[in-house]
Amino acid sequence: MQEYDVVKDLPVARFYYKGNHSHPVRRTVLVIDDTTDVVKGYELRSGIDVRDYKEAPIKSFRKDKIAQIKQCGRRLRKRMPEHMLVSTTYQREDLLDLVKKGV
Repeated sequence: MQEYDVVKDLPVARFYYKGNHSHPVRRTVLVIDDTTDVVKGYELRSGIDVRDYKEAPIKSFRKDKIAQIKQCGRRLRKRMPEHMLVSTTYQREDLLDLVKKGV
């Protein structure tokens, strides 16, 4: 399996992805490429399935299918600050945050 270099600035992306599911699914991705329309990287988390870096598949996610906070459940909306309720669930973090919070 070929290994790809991870982006240097904020390489971890956390978001809820709508895709073809009935409800948004939680994803954690180690980003290898980020364009205006697509995020591509190692999928470390998909819902409750958590993978190691070596076992993680490389997937692409369209940014227009990333869920907004208002599309997610009530528990998630309660945890978010008021000003974020109209924005996207897409958040970028540093590798240290991945170690602190986990996948």
